[in-house]
Amino acid sequence: MIANGRMYSVTAAAAAGWKTLLQAVYRRAGISGEVIDYPAPAPLEALWQRPDLAGVFMCGLPFSLGLFPVVAIAAPVPLHSLPDGPGSYRSRLIVARDAPYRQLRDTFGGRLAFTNPESHSGYSALRFHLLPFLRPGQTTLYRETTGPLVTPRRVVEAVAGGDADIGPVDSYAYELLARDEPALIEKVRVIDHTAPAPMPLLVASASLPPAALAALQRAFIALARDNSGSALLAALQLQGFKIPDPRDYQLLARRAAAAEQAGYRLLR
Repeated sequence: MIANGRMYSVTAAAAAGWKTLLQAVYRRAGISGEVIDYPAPAPLEALWQRPDLAGVFMCGLPFSLGLFPVVAIAAPVPLHSLPDGPGSYRSRLIVARDAPYRQLRDTFGGRLAFTNPESHSGYSALRFHLLPFLRPGQTTLYRETTGPLVTPRRVVEAVAGGDADIGPVDSYAYELLARDEPALIEKVRVIDHTAPAPMPLLVASASLPPAALAALQRAFIALARDNSGSALLAALQLQGFKIPDPRDYQLLARRAAAAEQAGYRLLR
């Protein structure tokens, strides 16, 4: 079995934290396996197709669309998003700190950065958020796009470095970057944010025996119940984990479909 926390390994400290936490979950669950490295730009789609997944992060959009043979294990509950409901997050829409923009519509006609079209936080969430701004028949709000940049960190770097005027960043990734690399985050500011949505989740291959799946779920939930587990959670700015309801993720599929049906198939 393999586990991997790449989606939120946005800094060296976060990568180490996720590796340690996932190793601890395997020990607690009595699972024999390895927490593997799988750095960008290796395609996540290739990872999600493997038959030995047992604790690998997947974006909620491909999960909602049933694109891969996986089952839900657990979803993280970030401290920053508790007001929106446990296990939720948003996309923060960032611009350069010294940019003249004061509201989202001020960025229209500029350069838009994105992670990849398969991402909710880095693409689909913003596409849905922009629908009210489109006039009938209009399919373009920006003159240029920069991407796919693959990771939220690269979106921040593009905006901070002047290669894009605005970009969406997963709010939990943003919090980890703000803690570990404040000098980078100080170069940008949040101008808007998208509606809350269910967090990316840790998944297992559909072929994982039910007993192993249940053991992993118990191990993730139990982290919040003792000092050693609580320390692992605190290192990643988490309150804990929850068992996700796959039906909740259909919200992401519906938002993507709404943009398609409105004729806004490409984020631009």
